[in-house]
Amino acid sequence: MEMRFLSNGFFINGIITATITPFTKDFMPIKDGINALIDYQRKHGINAFFVLGTTGEGLSLSLQMRKKVAELFRDAIPDSDVMIVHVGSTALEDAIALAKHSSDIGADAISAVGPYFYLPDDVGLIKFYEALAQATDLPLFVYNNPKKQGYNITPKIFEGIISNASNVVGLKDTSYDQTQLIEYVSQFGKNHNILAAGDSLIFETFALGAHGHVSAIANIIPSIVTRLYKSILDGDFSYAKVLQKNINKLRSILKSVGVEIAPYKAALEYIGIDAGVVLPPLRDLTEKEKKLIIDYLSTIDFEV
Repeated sequence: MEMRFLSNGFFINGIITATITPFTKDFMPIKDGINALIDYQRKHGINAFFVLGTTGEGLSLSLQMRKKVAELFRDAIPDSDVMIVHVGSTALEDAIALAKHSSDIGADAISAVGPYFYLPDDVGLIKFYEALAQATDLPLFVYNNPKKQGYNITPKIFEGIISNASNVVGLKDTSYDQTQLIEYVSQFGKNHNILAAGDSLIFETFALGAHGHVSAIANIIPSIVTRLYKSILDGDFSYAKVLQKNINKLRSILKSVGVEIAPYKAALEYIGIDAGVVLPPLRDLTEKEKKLIIDYLSTIDFEV
């Protein structure tokens, strides 16, 4: 992972883990679980973290609990590493409050998914991000997740956002649209930080010229994900494709149970990290579902 500063904020590349958030059965964050997760990540070469996003269940938490979790991650993540806090909300007031809190605790940057439920037109969406950006000095990443927010943030919309918001430093694109990713890279990649997500496409993220990949599966197999990235840097594309194929197999097993986030927590429990439960409306796995995942994990070399 490299972080350098551009005229409009910082630039990061490589693998950024979209961290899970460990919770007790009473839905309280598990401090020791957070610490263990960050230690595990850093041991295997991860030095950048995207907290309280989709994988981190941030949008299932109250405003105060989002602040509490962010503080626990800030305590766990060394100042030498990068911490991006997701502050997205349909309520602009809440997003601004979370952005200001992120600044207060020393986060390196923030990100916000497009506001959901009330679907904005282009003008309304641009104004939303402009207002959020103007409320903080932190670098801001626009987070495009069409499946979750209900619409796509196109390159044209992104251009409108950055035209009046100098601290919007980049974009996290979870559209799975490789043609659109190419457009983002070609139009904005020189001066803005383009990140992608979707772990079936890590190889493609870097092959298409994006700077970084925000990875959920890196919670479980950080060494394999970082090795894939290093293989691409080294020009060993054949090995990188083999690693991507292996990642895709694990991803298909995790998704086969049809429940979000819980499979990742079950996998971390197998590794020895107290990841706890998922928050409603999600559910935890049955013993049968856990066994399916654990049986496959037992075949993986986590130290690749």
